[in-house]
Amino acid sequence: MQRGNMSAFQWRSVSGRRLLACVFAFSLALTLLSVAVAVYIDYRNVSRNSNHLLQQIEKGYLPALAQSVWSFDIPQVESQLKALTHFPYIRYAGLDIGNGEYLSAGFMDNATAAGDPVSHLPTASQEWLREFDLYYNTGTGSRLVGQLQLQLDSPAMLQQVMANIPTLLVMHFVNILAVSAFLLWLLNRLFRRYFGAHWQSITDWAERGDIRTPVHLEYGPEEDDELIQVTRTINDLCAQLQQIMAERDRSDSELHQLNCDLEQRVEERTGELNNAIASLNHLIDNLQESRHEQVENEKMAQLGNLVAGVAHELNTPLGICVTARSYIEDSVLLIQQRIKEGKLDKNTFSAQLNNISEGLLLIDENLNRSHRLVRTFKSLAVDKESDFRSRFSLDEFLQEFAGNNEDFIVEENNCRIDYDISQPIIMNTCRQTLGLVIAALIGNSLDHGYPEGGDSHIQMHATVDTTDNLLTLIYEDDGIGIGDEVRQRIFDPFFTTGRSRGKTGLGMHLAYNLVTRILYGNIEVRERRQGAENQGAEIHLRIPLDLDRYERTMDEQGLKLVINNH
Repeated sequence: MQRGNMSAFQWRSVSGRRLLACVFAFSLALTLLSVAVAVYIDYRNVSRNSNHLLQQIEKGYLPALAQSVWSFDIPQVESQLKALTHFPYIRYAGLDIGNGEYLSAGFMDNATAAGDPVSHLPTASQEWLREFDLYYNTGTGSRLVGQLQLQLDSPAMLQQVMANIPTLLVMHFVNILAVSAFLLWLLNRLFRRYFGAHWQSITDWAERGDIRTPVHLEYGPEEDDELIQVTRTINDLCAQLQQIMAERDRSDSELHQLNCDLEQRVEERTGELNNAIASLNHLIDNLQESRHEQVENEKMAQLGNLVAGVAHELNTPLGICVTARSYIEDSVLLIQQRIKEGKLDKNTFSAQLNNISEGLLLIDENLNRSHRLVRTFKSLAVDKESDFRSRFSLDEFLQEFAGNNEDFIVEENNCRIDYDISQPIIMNTCRQTLGLVIAALIGNSLDHGYPEGGDSHIQMHATVDTTDNLLTLIYEDDGIGIGDEVRQRIFDPFFTTGRSRGKTGLGMHLAYNLVTRILYGNIEVRERRQGAENQGAEIHLRIPLDLDRYERTMDEQGLKLVINNH
């Protein structure tokens, strides 16, 4: 609506033009719809007339045509077919009298030549074809003498229907436009009489934009039309808006005060937090220094234990070597003395040679034992640079152990190794180090788990925790198991239950060092499984799937890891 006199509807305004456009579009659409309905009715009438004509031909014309065909009066038949084409809406008549003879009159749509079969016509042309069977009554019965085909003149039918469209279009459009114009005139009268003044009052109030002043309309006490209801609703909304604005002002004031209090509390807490951080940094420095001293002391204690253990382990074979040397020396001196005295006989010489051979054998065995002990002791000095990292499949890695059972035979007893992996696992770690750990576990089972011999069965199960980047490898055997006392000391250096069989007690200690210092994992011997005939041993190995990712995680955690470790 435009400003000004609102007592009359403004046809040149945006709303007026829009209303006129809608009325015109509605009139046009309604005209097209009504014309379409009228054209459809005309088409139905033409189609009904053509069907009625075909029924009349079927009842009154076909018997005479059948008589001519039965009499084989070809000129008469052709004359009758030509007469059929003079009927309204029929442009072609064809008669199939059998034996390949086909008579026709008129013109067929899309026909290539006179006498073409109907099946050659397009589907659209066949829809306008009507076929009738000709029967001749011989007195004793009816006989089929041919088939009549009539094609309706569809262009003429459609032309008749289309000829009425312009007249219908103009007539309907004028009628509907006149009705629309009358409705618009009536709407303008109603608006001018009932709503003009009230609408002007509402427009003036909206232009002022003062929601604190209610809208006033001049109306009688009994009047209650739509604009009055709208006015009451606007006044109610204004009152609610005033209440909301008052509440908003009060909330803004409270929020401002709360922000001031919050800023003050944040400053106080920030100061407290800075003091706490300074104290925590000082505590971390002290903890790191204490940890460094503790680690150095623990290293020196372990080094002392290792040196004492190596000295103790080497003392026995070396002592035997010294004793055997003295024994050999005594035999050599005895042989030399008998040679000088000329009293060396064959029996004495053979006996002393046997003593010398036994002594040399003892020296060789104990020197080899010392060599193995020194080599094992050297392997305890774990070097992180000695084994490079690589990506490999855990399935193929364990297959190397399961597929080479011949390498694990003790006293002619076979060892069967099985493994179970629930999903394909790709690792990025030290492959050779992991192989040494598993070989140490298998060697420990074969050395201590089957004291009475018999075949052994080892199983390994692997599960993955992708969230924590961890692989859990469960190692199990069906041996005699591991007791509680042994389980508590199994990773100590030089602790073994097979000392009498020449075992050094460094295998599981080596496995522990490899797991914790190179693979950055942990290894744990679980308690015995109760209720089984052969309780066996169960060892859980947890290592990172990807060492590179593990190291990045450790670097990112930084301070958090230091605090957690302490």
